[in-house]
Amino acid sequence: MKIQINLPLDKDILEKFDIFVVGGTIRDILLGDIPRDFDIVVPPPVETFLHELKKKNYRFFVLDEKEQEYRIILSKEEWIDLSQIKGETIERDLIMRDFTINSIGVHLKSGTLIDPTDGIKDLKGKIIRTVSGTNLIQDPLRILRAFRFYATLGFNIEKKTEELIRELHPLINIVAMERIKYELFLILKTDQAYKTFKYMEEVGLLYDIFPELRPLRYTSQRYYNEQNLLYHSMMTMKYTEEIIEKETHPQEAGDLKVLIKLASLLHDIAKPETLSYDDEGNTHFYGHDKIGAEKVEQIALRLKFSNKEKDILKKLVRYHMYPHLLSAEKEITKKAANRYLRKTDELAFPLLRMALGDAMASPPRPGGMQGYERLEKILKEILEEKKKQKKRIITGHDLISLGLEPGPLFRKILEEIEDMWAQGEIKTKEEALAYIKQKYIQPR
Repeated sequence: MKIQINLPLDKDILEKFDIFVVGGTIRDILLGDIPRDFDIVVPPPVETFLHELKKKNYRFFVLDEKEQEYRIILSKEEWIDLSQIKGETIERDLIMRDFTINSIGVHLKSGTLIDPTDGIKDLKGKIIRTVSGTNLIQDPLRILRAFRFYATLGFNIEKKTEELIRELHPLINIVAMERIKYELFLILKTDQAYKTFKYMEEVGLLYDIFPELRPLRYTSQRYYNEQNLLYHSMMTMKYTEEIIEKETHPQEAGDLKVLIKLASLLHDIAKPETLSYDDEGNTHFYGHDKIGAEKVEQIALRLKFSNKEKDILKKLVRYHMYPHLLSAEKEITKKAANRYLRKTDELAFPLLRMALGDAMASPPRPGGMQGYERLEKILKEILEEKKKQKKRIITGHDLISLGLEPGPLFRKILEEIEDMWAQGEIKTKEEALAYIKQKYIQPR
Protein backbone atom coordinates (compact mmCIF):
# COMPACT_ATOMS: atom_id res chain seq x y z
CA MET A 1 0.00 0.00 0.00
CA LYS A 2 1.35 3.42 -0.96
CA ILE A 3 0.31 6.88 0.22
CA GLN A 4 1.41 10.12 -1.41
CA ILE A 5 1.82 13.01 1.03
CA ASN A 6 2.52 16.61 0.09
CA LEU A 7 4.82 17.77 2.86
CA PRO A 8 5.13 21.59 2.76
CA LEU A 9 8.92 21.78 2.73
CA ASP A 10 11.46 22.95 0.17
CA LYS A 11 11.88 20.53 -2.77
CA ASP A 12 15.65 20.31 -2.24
CA ILE A 13 15.15 19.14 1.34
CA LEU A 14 12.55 16.56 0.30
CA GLU A 15 14.91 15.11 -2.30
CA LYS A 16 18.04 15.19 -0.15
CA PHE A 17 16.76 13.37 2.96
CA ASP A 18 14.96 10.13 3.80
CA ILE A 19 11.92 11.51 5.59
CA PHE A 20 9.23 9.42 7.27
CA VAL A 21 5.81 10.87 8.08
CA VAL A 22 4.52 9.15 11.21
CA GLY A 23 2.05 9.01 14.09
CA GLY A 24 -1.09 11.08 14.27
CA THR A 25 -0.55 12.54 10.80
CA ILE A 26 -0.86 9.11 9.17
CA ARG A 27 -3.70 8.14 11.49
CA ASP A 28 -5.70 11.20 10.45
CA ILE A 29 -4.98 10.70 6.73
CA LEU A 30 -6.11 7.05 6.90
CA LEU A 31 -9.28 8.15 8.73
CA GLY A 32 -10.02 10.56 5.86
CA ASP A 33 -9.19 13.73 7.79
CA ILE A 34 -6.95 16.57 6.68
CA PRO A 35 -4.00 16.70 9.10
CA ARG A 36 -3.62 20.01 10.92
CA ASP A 37 0.10 19.47 11.37
CA PHE A 38 2.77 16.95 10.40
CA ASP A 39 4.95 14.58 12.41
CA ILE A 40 8.16 13.50 10.70
CA VAL A 41 11.31 11.58 11.67
CA VAL A 42 14.66 11.53 9.93
CA PRO A 43 17.72 9.26 10.26
CA PRO A 44 20.54 10.48 12.54
CA PRO A 45 22.14 12.87 12.91
CA VAL A 46 19.17 15.26 13.05
CA GLU A 47 21.63 18.17 13.18
CA THR A 48 22.28 17.69 9.45
CA PHE A 49 18.60 18.21 8.73
CA LEU A 50 18.48 21.25 11.02
CA HIS A 51 21.48 22.76 9.24
CA GLU A 52 19.62 22.44 5.93
CA LEU A 53 16.57 24.12 7.46
CA LYS A 54 18.74 27.06 8.52
CA LYS A 55 20.14 27.38 5.01
CA LYS A 56 16.59 27.60 3.66
CA ASN A 57 15.64 30.18 6.33
CA TYR A 58 13.07 28.00 8.10
CA ARG A 59 12.18 28.96 11.66
CA PHE A 60 12.25 26.19 14.25
CA PHE A 61 12.73 25.72 17.98
CA VAL A 62 13.51 22.91 20.43
CA LEU A 63 10.59 20.97 21.92
CA ASP A 64 12.70 18.45 23.84
CA GLU A 65 16.47 18.66 23.64
CA LYS A 66 17.04 15.30 25.31
CA GLU A 67 14.70 13.52 22.89
CA GLN A 68 15.95 15.64 19.97
CA GLU A 69 12.49 16.90 19.09
CA TYR A 70 11.89 20.18 17.25
CA ARG A 71 9.05 22.21 15.77
CA ILE A 72 9.32 23.84 12.35
CA ILE A 73 7.05 26.88 12.06
CA LEU A 74 5.38 27.26 8.66
CA SER A 75 2.64 29.70 9.70
CA LYS A 76 0.49 30.53 12.73
CA GLU A 77 -1.72 27.54 12.03
CA GLU A 78 0.71 25.12 10.37
CA TRP A 79 3.86 23.46 11.63
CA ILE A 80 5.94 20.29 11.39
CA ASP A 81 7.14 18.34 14.42
CA LEU A 82 10.53 16.81 13.74
CA SER A 83 12.61 14.23 15.59
CA GLN A 84 15.46 11.86 14.97
CA ILE A 85 14.56 8.19 14.46
CA LYS A 86 14.65 6.46 17.84
CA GLY A 87 16.25 3.04 17.59
CA GLU A 88 18.14 1.42 14.74
CA THR A 89 15.31 1.45 12.19
CA ILE A 90 12.04 3.20 11.42
CA GLU A 91 10.21 -0.01 12.45
CA ARG A 92 11.89 0.14 15.85
CA ASP A 93 10.91 3.80 16.19
CA LEU A 94 7.28 3.01 15.43
CA ILE A 95 6.95 0.16 17.95
CA MET A 96 8.23 2.50 20.68
CA ARG A 97 5.12 4.68 20.29
CA ASP A 98 1.97 4.72 22.42
CA PHE A 99 -0.81 2.95 20.49
CA THR A 100 -0.95 0.83 17.37
CA ILE A 101 -3.08 3.44 15.57
CA ASN A 102 -0.22 5.92 16.05
CA SER A 103 2.53 3.46 15.13
CA ILE A 104 2.13 3.75 11.38
CA GLY A 105 4.60 5.50 9.09
CA VAL A 106 5.04 6.42 5.43
CA HIS A 107 8.35 6.75 3.60
CA LEU A 108 7.85 10.14 1.96
CA LYS A 109 9.78 9.54 -1.28
CA SER A 110 8.32 6.15 -2.15
CA GLY A 111 4.95 6.47 -0.41
CA THR A 112 5.51 3.02 1.15
CA LEU A 113 3.38 2.42 4.22
CA ILE A 114 5.10 0.88 7.26
CA ASP A 115 2.83 -0.79 9.84
CA PRO A 116 4.77 -3.07 12.23
CA THR A 117 1.97 -3.28 14.87
CA ASP A 118 -1.10 -3.83 12.65
CA GLY A 119 -2.29 -0.31 13.37
CA ILE A 120 -4.38 -0.20 10.20
CA LYS A 121 -6.37 -3.18 11.42
CA ASP A 122 -7.10 -1.39 14.70
CA LEU A 123 -8.01 1.80 12.84
CA LYS A 124 -10.60 -0.16 10.88
CA GLY A 125 -11.84 -1.82 14.07
CA LYS A 126 -11.87 1.50 15.97
CA ILE A 127 -9.68 0.06 18.71
CA ILE A 128 -7.22 1.80 21.04
CA ARG A 129 -4.51 -0.76 21.78
CA THR A 130 -1.20 -0.02 23.47
CA VAL A 131 1.88 -1.36 21.75
CA SER A 132 3.18 -2.59 25.12
CA GLY A 133 2.87 -1.96 28.85
CA THR A 134 6.50 -0.82 28.84
CA ASN A 135 5.56 2.03 26.51
CA LEU A 136 2.94 3.21 29.00
CA ILE A 137 5.46 3.09 31.83
CA GLN A 138 8.06 5.04 29.84
CA ASP A 139 5.60 7.91 29.40
CA PRO A 140 2.56 7.59 31.73
CA LEU A 141 0.81 10.48 29.99
CA ARG A 142 -0.10 7.85 27.40
CA ILE A 143 -2.54 6.45 29.98
CA LEU A 144 -4.53 9.69 29.80
CA ARG A 145 -4.05 9.94 26.04
CA ALA A 146 -5.94 6.66 25.67
CA PHE A 147 -9.00 8.45 27.04
CA ARG A 148 -8.35 11.45 24.83
CA PHE A 149 -8.57 9.21 21.77
CA TYR A 150 -11.61 7.50 23.30
CA ALA A 151 -13.28 10.94 23.42
CA THR A 152 -12.02 12.49 20.18
CA LEU A 153 -12.09 9.46 17.88
CA GLY A 154 -14.94 7.49 19.42
CA PHE A 155 -12.76 4.36 19.54
CA ASN A 156 -12.95 1.68 22.25
CA ILE A 157 -10.06 0.87 24.56
CA GLU A 158 -9.04 -2.75 24.06
CA LYS A 159 -9.48 -5.07 27.09
CA LYS A 160 -5.79 -5.79 27.80
CA THR A 161 -4.95 -2.10 27.42
CA GLU A 162 -7.70 -1.26 29.93
CA GLU A 163 -6.29 -3.84 32.35
CA LEU A 164 -2.85 -2.23 32.06
CA ILE A 165 -4.41 1.19 32.70
CA ARG A 166 -6.17 -0.11 35.83
CA GLU A 167 -2.81 -1.32 37.09
CA LEU A 168 -0.59 1.57 36.02
CA HIS A 169 -2.81 4.67 36.35
CA PRO A 170 -1.09 5.99 39.56
CA LEU A 171 1.99 6.65 37.40
CA ILE A 172 0.18 9.68 35.98
CA ASN A 173 1.28 11.48 39.16
CA ILE A 174 4.84 11.77 37.87
CA VAL A 175 3.75 13.57 34.68
CA ALA A 176 4.11 17.34 34.35
CA MET A 177 0.82 19.06 35.11
CA GLU A 178 0.99 21.18 31.95
CA ARG A 179 0.84 18.00 29.86
CA ILE A 180 -2.07 16.63 31.87
CA LYS A 181 -4.00 19.89 31.49
CA TYR A 182 -3.49 19.82 27.71
CA GLU A 183 -5.03 16.33 27.43
CA LEU A 184 -7.90 17.19 29.79
CA PHE A 185 -8.84 20.23 27.73
CA LEU A 186 -8.89 18.16 24.53
CA ILE A 187 -11.31 15.74 26.22
CA LEU A 188 -13.50 18.49 27.63
CA LYS A 189 -13.77 20.19 24.23
CA THR A 190 -15.58 17.14 22.83
CA ASP A 191 -19.22 16.25 23.41
CA GLN A 192 -18.06 13.03 25.11
CA ALA A 193 -16.52 14.60 28.22
CA TYR A 194 -18.99 13.11 30.73
CA LYS A 195 -18.76 9.65 29.19
CA THR A 196 -14.96 9.82 29.19
CA PHE A 197 -14.65 11.15 32.74
CA LYS A 198 -17.03 8.44 33.94
CA TYR A 199 -14.77 5.82 32.31
CA MET A 200 -11.72 7.44 33.90
CA GLU A 201 -13.46 7.21 37.28
CA GLU A 202 -14.25 3.53 36.77
CA VAL A 203 -10.59 2.64 36.20
CA GLY A 204 -9.36 4.93 39.01
CA LEU A 205 -7.53 7.49 36.87
CA LEU A 206 -9.88 10.36 37.70
CA TYR A 207 -8.88 10.29 41.38
CA ASP A 208 -5.19 10.59 40.49
CA ILE A 209 -5.92 13.87 38.70
CA PHE A 210 -8.68 15.10 41.05
CA PRO A 211 -8.12 13.44 44.45
CA GLU A 212 -10.59 15.96 45.92
CA LEU A 213 -13.41 13.97 44.28
CA ARG A 214 -12.78 10.81 46.29
CA PRO A 215 -14.61 11.96 49.48
CA LEU A 216 -17.74 12.57 47.38
CA ARG A 217 -18.01 8.80 46.87
CA TYR A 218 -18.65 8.38 50.59
CA THR A 219 -20.96 11.34 51.20
CA SER A 220 -24.71 11.21 50.58
CA GLN A 221 -27.44 13.80 50.70
CA ARG A 222 -30.50 12.91 52.74
CA TYR A 223 -32.84 12.78 49.75
CA TYR A 224 -30.59 10.26 48.01
CA ASN A 225 -30.85 6.72 49.31
CA GLU A 226 -28.52 5.07 46.85
CA GLN A 227 -26.98 8.02 45.02
CA ASN A 228 -23.94 9.64 46.60
CA LEU A 229 -22.50 13.07 45.87
CA LEU A 230 -20.09 11.75 43.28
CA TYR A 231 -23.00 10.30 41.31
CA HIS A 232 -24.82 13.64 41.58
CA SER A 233 -21.72 15.56 40.41
CA MET A 234 -21.16 13.24 37.47
CA MET A 235 -24.81 13.52 36.46
CA THR A 236 -24.61 17.32 36.73
CA MET A 237 -21.70 17.20 34.32
CA LYS A 238 -23.70 14.93 32.00
CA TYR A 239 -26.76 17.20 31.86
CA THR A 240 -24.71 20.40 31.67
CA GLU A 241 -22.78 18.99 28.73
CA GLU A 242 -26.01 18.03 26.97
CA ILE A 243 -27.40 21.54 27.50
CA ILE A 244 -24.36 23.46 26.21
CA GLU A 245 -23.73 21.06 23.31
CA LYS A 246 -27.37 21.11 22.18
CA GLU A 247 -27.34 24.74 21.10
CA THR A 248 -24.64 27.12 19.99
CA HIS A 249 -24.07 29.85 22.55
CA PRO A 250 -21.28 32.23 21.45
CA GLN A 251 -20.61 33.11 25.09
CA GLU A 252 -19.96 29.43 25.86
CA ALA A 253 -17.45 28.58 23.14
CA GLY A 254 -13.85 27.40 23.25
CA ASP A 255 -12.11 27.13 26.60
CA LEU A 256 -15.12 28.61 28.42
CA LYS A 257 -17.12 25.52 27.45
CA VAL A 258 -14.31 23.41 28.90
CA LEU A 259 -14.42 25.32 32.19
CA ILE A 260 -18.22 25.10 32.45
CA LYS A 261 -18.07 21.33 32.13
CA LEU A 262 -15.26 21.06 34.65
CA ALA A 263 -17.05 23.39 37.09
CA SER A 264 -20.20 21.29 36.79
CA LEU A 265 -18.19 18.27 37.96
CA LEU A 266 -16.50 20.18 40.79
CA HIS A 267 -19.38 22.42 41.93
CA ASP A 268 -20.05 20.41 45.12
CA ILE A 269 -16.40 19.63 45.85
CA ALA A 270 -16.64 21.12 49.38
CA LYS A 271 -19.85 19.39 50.46
CA PRO A 272 -18.14 16.53 52.34
CA GLU A 273 -16.35 18.96 54.66
CA THR A 274 -19.41 21.20 55.19
CA LEU A 275 -21.86 18.37 55.94
CA SER A 276 -24.18 18.89 58.91
CA TYR A 277 -27.52 17.47 60.06
CA ASP A 278 -30.60 19.15 61.47
CA ASP A 279 -32.86 17.71 64.18
CA GLU A 280 -34.82 15.74 61.60
CA GLY A 281 -31.71 14.17 60.10
CA ASN A 282 -31.74 16.25 56.92
CA THR A 283 -28.35 17.12 55.46
CA HIS A 284 -27.07 20.67 55.02
CA PHE A 285 -23.90 22.03 53.42
CA TYR A 286 -23.67 25.63 54.56
CA GLY A 287 -20.93 27.60 52.81
CA HIS A 288 -19.99 24.80 50.41
CA ASP A 289 -20.07 27.22 47.48
CA LYS A 290 -17.59 29.62 49.07
CA ILE A 291 -15.23 26.90 50.34
CA GLY A 292 -15.63 25.04 47.04
CA ALA A 293 -14.42 28.13 45.16
CA GLU A 294 -11.26 28.13 47.27
CA LYS A 295 -10.71 24.42 46.62
CA VAL A 296 -11.08 24.70 42.84
CA GLU A 297 -8.67 27.63 42.89
CA GLN A 298 -6.06 25.27 44.36
CA ILE A 299 -6.93 22.63 41.76
CA ALA A 300 -6.51 25.19 38.98
CA LEU A 301 -3.15 26.27 40.35
CA ARG A 302 -2.00 22.66 40.59
CA LEU A 303 -3.02 21.97 37.00
CA LYS A 304 -1.23 25.13 35.80
CA PHE A 305 -4.34 26.93 34.57
CA SER A 306 -3.87 30.48 33.37
CA ASN A 307 -5.03 33.22 35.75
CA LYS A 308 -8.08 33.84 33.58
CA GLU A 309 -9.01 30.13 33.51
CA LYS A 310 -8.52 29.89 37.27
CA ASP A 311 -10.70 32.94 37.95
CA ILE A 312 -13.51 31.69 35.69
CA LEU A 313 -13.53 28.23 37.28
CA LYS A 314 -13.52 29.76 40.76
CA LYS A 315 -16.37 32.15 39.93
CA LEU A 316 -18.51 29.39 38.39
CA VAL A 317 -18.24 27.32 41.57
CA ARG A 318 -18.58 30.33 43.91
CA TYR A 319 -21.87 31.47 42.36
CA HIS A 320 -23.37 28.15 41.29
CA MET A 321 -26.16 28.51 43.89
CA TYR A 322 -27.14 32.01 42.72
CA PRO A 323 -29.40 30.94 39.81
CA HIS A 324 -31.06 28.33 42.07
CA LEU A 325 -31.94 30.96 44.65
CA LEU A 326 -33.28 33.43 42.09
CA SER A 327 -35.31 30.87 40.16
CA ALA A 328 -36.93 29.65 43.40
CA GLU A 329 -38.47 33.10 44.00
CA LYS A 330 -42.19 33.38 43.33
CA GLU A 331 -41.49 36.64 41.51
CA ILE A 332 -38.10 37.39 40.00
CA THR A 333 -37.79 41.17 39.99
CA LYS A 334 -35.78 42.93 37.31
CA LYS A 335 -33.85 44.62 40.10
CA ALA A 336 -32.72 41.22 41.46
CA ALA A 337 -31.99 39.93 37.94
CA ASN A 338 -29.93 43.04 37.19
CA ARG A 339 -27.87 42.51 40.34
CA TYR A 340 -27.26 38.95 39.21
CA LEU A 341 -26.03 40.21 35.82
CA ARG A 342 -23.78 42.75 37.46
CA LYS A 343 -22.23 40.24 39.85
CA THR A 344 -21.78 37.38 37.35
CA ASP A 345 -21.10 39.47 34.22
CA GLU A 346 -20.11 37.26 31.24
CA LEU A 347 -20.79 34.12 33.28
CA ALA A 348 -24.47 34.90 33.82
CA PHE A 349 -25.75 32.45 31.21
CA PRO A 350 -23.04 29.78 31.69
CA LEU A 351 -24.02 29.72 35.37
CA LEU A 352 -27.64 29.35 34.38
CA ARG A 353 -26.82 26.38 32.10
CA MET A 354 -24.83 24.81 34.93
CA ALA A 355 -27.70 25.37 37.37
CA LEU A 356 -30.08 23.66 34.96
CA GLY A 357 -27.74 20.66 34.79
CA ASP A 358 -27.50 20.65 38.58
CA ALA A 359 -31.30 20.78 38.90
CA MET A 360 -31.76 17.95 36.40
CA ALA A 361 -29.35 15.83 38.45
CA SER A 362 -31.35 16.53 41.64
CA PRO A 363 -34.79 15.41 42.86
CA PRO A 364 -37.72 17.12 41.12
CA ARG A 365 -38.54 20.53 42.59
CA PRO A 366 -41.95 22.27 42.72
CA GLY A 367 -42.55 24.04 39.43
CA GLY A 368 -39.93 22.01 37.62
CA MET A 369 -37.65 24.14 35.44
CA GLN A 370 -40.09 27.04 35.06
CA GLY A 371 -38.15 29.25 37.47
CA TYR A 372 -34.97 28.90 35.39
CA GLU A 373 -36.90 29.64 32.22
CA ARG A 374 -38.39 32.79 33.80
CA LEU A 375 -34.94 33.89 34.94
CA GLU A 376 -33.46 33.43 31.47
CA LYS A 377 -36.35 35.37 29.93
CA ILE A 378 -35.91 38.30 32.32
CA LEU A 379 -32.12 38.36 31.85
CA LYS A 380 -32.52 38.53 28.09
CA GLU A 381 -35.12 41.31 28.40
CA ILE A 382 -32.77 43.40 30.57
CA LEU A 383 -29.86 42.90 28.18
CA GLU A 384 -32.04 43.84 25.21
CA GLU A 385 -33.18 47.01 26.99
CA LYS A 386 -29.56 47.89 27.84
CA LYS A 387 -28.59 47.33 24.23
CA LYS A 388 -31.25 49.81 23.11
CA GLN A 389 -30.19 52.28 25.79
CA LYS A 390 -26.56 52.09 24.52
CA LYS A 391 -25.18 54.01 27.52
CA ARG A 392 -25.87 54.44 31.21
CA ILE A 393 -28.58 56.87 32.32
CA ILE A 394 -25.96 58.60 34.48
CA THR A 395 -22.18 58.42 34.76
CA GLY A 396 -19.49 59.41 37.22
CA HIS A 397 -19.20 62.74 35.42
CA ASP A 398 -22.85 63.45 36.23
CA LEU A 399 -22.20 62.77 39.91
CA ILE A 400 -19.18 65.11 39.92
CA SER A 401 -21.30 67.81 38.29
CA LEU A 402 -23.70 67.47 41.24
CA GLY A 403 -20.83 68.25 43.61
CA LEU A 404 -20.14 64.69 44.81
CA GLU A 405 -16.54 63.58 45.27
CA PRO A 406 -15.29 60.33 43.64
CA GLY A 407 -15.14 57.40 46.03
CA PRO A 408 -16.93 54.20 47.11
CA LEU A 409 -20.22 56.10 47.18
CA PHE A 410 -20.03 56.55 43.40
CA ARG A 411 -20.32 52.83 42.74
CA LYS A 412 -23.16 52.46 45.22
CA ILE A 413 -25.14 55.26 43.57
CA LEU A 414 -24.51 54.05 40.00
CA GLU A 415 -25.56 50.49 40.89
CA GLU A 416 -28.64 51.73 42.75
CA ILE A 417 -29.73 53.81 39.75
CA GLU A 418 -29.11 50.88 37.40
CA ASP A 419 -31.28 48.61 39.57
CA MET A 420 -34.06 51.20 39.74
CA TRP A 421 -33.90 51.61 35.95
CA ALA A 422 -34.14 47.83 35.45
CA GLN A 423 -37.18 47.75 37.73
CA GLY A 424 -38.80 50.65 35.85
CA GLU A 425 -38.71 52.97 38.88
CA ILE A 426 -36.55 55.48 36.95
CA LYS A 427 -36.85 56.02 33.19
CA THR A 428 -34.89 59.17 32.36
CA LYS A 429 -31.65 60.89 33.29
CA GLU A 430 -33.60 63.79 34.77
CA GLU A 431 -35.48 61.44 37.11
CA ALA A 432 -32.22 59.82 38.17
CA LEU A 433 -30.53 63.14 38.93
CA ALA A 434 -33.56 64.34 40.90
CA TYR A 435 -33.53 61.14 42.96
CA ILE A 436 -29.78 61.49 43.71
CA LYS A 437 -30.17 65.13 44.76
CA GLN A 438 -33.02 64.24 47.09
CA LYS A 439 -31.31 61.22 48.69
CA TYR A 440 -27.63 62.10 48.69
CA ILE A 441 -27.24 65.87 48.41
CA GLN A 442 -30.10 67.75 50.02
CA PRO A 443 -29.69 68.05 53.80
CA ARG A 444 -31.79 65.64 55.74
